[in-house]
Amino acid sequence: MEFNFILWIFAALPIIILLLLMSYINIKSVYAALISLIITALIANLVYQLSFWHMRIIFNKGAALSLYVVIIIVGAVILYSLVDISGGFNLLESFMKSFEGNRSLQFIGLSWAFTGFIQGITGFGFPVAIAGGLLIGMGYKPLISIIAALVGHSWAVSFGSMGSAFYALQLVTGLDVIRLGVVLAIYFYIPILISGLSVAHIYGGFKEVKKNFKYIFPMSIFMSSGQLIAAAGDFAHIGALLGGTLGSIYFIFIIIKNSNLSVINILKFKKDGISVIAALFPYITLIIAVFLFQLPFVDNILPDLEIAFSFPEFTTGLGYYVEAEESFSSIEIFGHPGFFLAVSSLLGGVFYYKKNLLSINNIKLVLQQSYIKSKSSIIAIFLLLIMAMILNNSGMVFNFAQGIAKVGRIIFPIISPMIGILGAFLTSSNTSSNVLFGAFQINTAELLGFSPEIIASTQSIGGSLGSAIAPAKILLGTSIVGLHGKEGEIMRRCFIYTLINGILLGIISFMSMVLIK
Repeated sequence: MEFNFILWIFAALPIIILLLLMSYINIKSVYAALISLIITALIANLVYQLSFWHMRIIFNKGAALSLYVVIIIVGAVILYSLVDISGGFNLLESFMKSFEGNRSLQFIGLSWAFTGFIQGITGFGFPVAIAGGLLIGMGYKPLISIIAALVGHSWAVSFGSMGSAFYALQLVTGLDVIRLGVVLAIYFYIPILISGLSVAHIYGGFKEVKKNFKYIFPMSIFMSSGQLIAAAGDFAHIGALLGGTLGSIYFIFIIIKNSNLSVINILKFKKDGISVIAALFPYITLIIAVFLFQLPFVDNILPDLEIAFSFPEFTTGLGYYVEAEESFSSIEIFGHPGFFLAVSSLLGGVFYYKKNLLSINNIKLVLQQSYIKSKSSIIAIFLLLIMAMILNNSGMVFNFAQGIAKVGRIIFPIISPMIGILGAFLTSSNTSSNVLFGAFQINTAELLGFSPEIIASTQSIGGSLGSAIAPAKILLGTSIVGLHGKEGEIMRRCFIYTLINGILLGIISFMSMVLIK
């Protein structure tokens, strides 16, 4: 499909409309998604010549993709409601109030280093679901907790989820895996630091940034170096996990050092005979289960069961080719986040019941509360993912990126992260962003005489940062704590931090390539 300025304008319309409706006009997410979907479908059919048969295939793709996400949302909301109704968060809040120390540092460590650790183990939405719930349970304001978890986890997405986004980038670009990994990890140093400073600013403005910089800077070095060591050693799949682990260990060391409590005091803390570990048993079980099932000897003995969908290839009326999908949005029964959420909720429910913290009536309340919290988000995500599929499979997103590249040829390295951010915003996935734009980015870089490794890195880092403004992840966060109607404000505030980080990354990459030349 040849680039055309008129087509470019039409491709931009649905993206602009969605941003305006969700971030500035601030109507309900369901209505914003529905209006944006209708406009996208009309443009795809009338301008991009997507037939009704093509539209039916794409609709089914969106439905299959939404199933993957919806299972996570339902599981995360049930887990949160279970701990909440059983009193786990009340105990955690009491514990944190008795725990003297730097409250802002605790907030930063959990929403930044700990979310990276979780992202390193597993994927979509887990850091937001776990850290967001814990922060709120500790007495922090729900709105800033979700915003901080979204922005805070974004540094770990490229090397997270066992390296899925990184290896997708390497496959579509064909670049050397170690060289690409090392360049990507090096260029992550500044974005990781900025994401930590952003979380401090979310908590309390520049006063908290200044107050905690002495902790944030060394923590960012530990986290960045963890990713670099993993990439250089050809085990990039644990890059975010290693970085998140090192950052979390440093965070725990600083917290204990600056408080009057020892590790023993923390473990022995009780209220009404219940310890912190008992109160948070389902979340602890969740982390252990996710980590345990990643081990090869455990993974190898489990049956390889999955739910997968296949879709045929097609070419639009404008000549945009869409490949056939043999296993689209596959759901591994023993590998999907929903499985771990179900296991931890079940074990947690039994544990709470035996501790007399949960009754049969409470279980009904958990399910009722979860349904109320998640129903509107499920509908919105269903509509948004169908819209994303139409944008992708009609060629609209690719055409829009082409236009951005043509407009900013000379400063393409500065624009490159924005394309990665755009891909993550539209697909709610760094992996999908890399698959969609990875080859396009390095082809453009080679034509313009820029380093393909650096441009591929800025693409993936942009996609990683863009996870903070992905509508599906925002809806996951608002579902957990019942912040419906706040999606626009969350997106708007996350967008500012994401944009600043992305522009700074682009300027650094541009300057470094000018020096190389």
